[in-house]
Amino acid sequence: MKTILVVDNHPVVLKLLVEFLKKLGHKVITAEDGLAALEVLKKIRPDIVFTDLIMPNINGEKLCQVIRSRPELKLLHIIIYSATVLEDETNILNLGADACIAKGPFKNTEAHIATVIEHIDNGTLHELKGKILGGEDLYKRHITSELLFSKRHYESIFNSMPEGVMEFTLDGKIFHANAAALALCGLREEDLLASGFPELFTGTHRERLHTLLHALGQAPVVIDETEPLLLNGKMVTIHFLPIRDESHAFIIAILRDLTEKIATTRELEMMRRQQERILNAVGEGIFGLDTKGCITFANPAALALLDYEPHELVGSSLQTIVHACKQEEDLCPDKECPIRAVSQDGIMRKGTETFWRKNGSPFPVRFTSTPIVEDYTILGAVVAFADITERKKMEERLRESAMTDELTCLFNRRGFMTLADKLIKISVRDKTDLLLIYVDFDNLKWINDSLGHSVGDQALIEAATLLRDTFRLADVVARLGGDEFVILCTDNSALGNQETILNRLSENIEKTNRLTTRQYRLSLSVGVGRYEHHAPCSIDELLRRADQAMYLNKEDKKSRHQDGYEQ
Repeated sequence: MKTILVVDNHPVVLKLLVEFLKKLGHKVITAEDGLAALEVLKKIRPDIVFTDLIMPNINGEKLCQVIRSRPELKLLHIIIYSATVLEDETNILNLGADACIAKGPFKNTEAHIATVIEHIDNGTLHELKGKILGGEDLYKRHITSELLFSKRHYESIFNSMPEGVMEFTLDGKIFHANAAALALCGLREEDLLASGFPELFTGTHRERLHTLLHALGQAPVVIDETEPLLLNGKMVTIHFLPIRDESHAFIIAILRDLTEKIATTRELEMMRRQQERILNAVGEGIFGLDTKGCITFANPAALALLDYEPHELVGSSLQTIVHACKQEEDLCPDKECPIRAVSQDGIMRKGTETFWRKNGSPFPVRFTSTPIVEDYTILGAVVAFADITERKKMEERLRESAMTDELTCLFNRRGFMTLADKLIKISVRDKTDLLLIYVDFDNLKWINDSLGHSVGDQALIEAATLLRDTFRLADVVARLGGDEFVILCTDNSALGNQETILNRLSENIEKTNRLTTRQYRLSLSVGVGRYEHHAPCSIDELLRRADQAMYLNKEDKKSRHQDGYEQ
């Protein structure tokens, strides 16, 4: 006598098969589908399983896969007893069953069932491997082939979905899961099927699910992003869809993995906070403008310089509250405001303007207005500005002392040395560094001798204009005498961008030299020296270091005959 488990959802077939097996003297256990069969196999180890393939919940195909995956069931004989063997022969023979019987008129299949059991008793079941008993009594049905094709097509779509999808009974037993759901759980299909859906979760998350599923009605229920659940180390949302008809009742759960989205959101939030800290730390005033010229944000330095509270600036018009004289006749027309124009045409601008504090007092500023562009659309502008009152006063005193070069209108040596001495003292006080760039006009003697001194003077003016356009308004540009120029960079951003600054200078020289009407090629040799506040030196020493670096650059160009003329 053997213990036989019969799995079939057709009550008539089930009754006939059970009665026949009992007549042969065997003990018979039944299950209406694969899900019920797996529950039986948790408690009983039968010798043989007869299973249909087309069943609700877990079908015969999945049941075979689960049985064959479990070591404790390796000695169990699986006999497929199905009406679709002719239409699905290739797939059925690959399921790992020991034998296959075509389900036809029961009187015709009794002999095949008895034959299979006889082979099991004799230890010769392997002789039936790859055969379909009773197939000769049937004919292939086209409609069944179509239905099987539709089933495979549905399963292909189901397994290609990016969302995890599970189907389970009202008491939580899982009978279907796609590939994405298996990946979310980190389980094999054979380990997931017939397990409890809430048991995939732990702690309070499991308790939430038990409560929710117990109260679930006919309407869909969503666990959304505000309170996601933890599944296998991943944060997920779940959309529950209750399905009920006359013969079936189950729940579909659609799971979406939020882990990457949450990580990205956190990273963006960290970046936002970091940018906010940077904005709050910089000494320059910074505010944003929308396309209508209204202020969208202002950093602490801007608020301090203008003496406003945040709520007084944000949402207000730049032109009305900051960049306008209190006397109506002195108002800069809105359409002519260079700062706001950036948010209209997308062209960066820099220069000097007058801003007004809350108490009505004006002060000069240097500004840089940069457009905010996304996907070729101008969204507004970011404006950085600094109070240059002291610089204006210093420039005025220098002008009064005739400290500018008459030819180029740059600072002369005296003006530069006076200004540089003050800037070095400020550098020591504020613990900041300075960058000194020494420039020598190559081959000026050749231009004077070959083209005349008037052309030589124009060459010096051209070089001065190029240097003034290349460097920032805050930088001090001077002509020391003859063919020598010097630039003292006071903006801390220049300290880490030496290469960028020199590249910009080279690009501007190259643009100038592209003009075909030129009588000479503009060439400048450059050397850089750095003043470090923790190791102070005199301005003369700083000039000497930069001059040495410039000399090395000039000798290098001469050795490579770069940008030179025949002397």
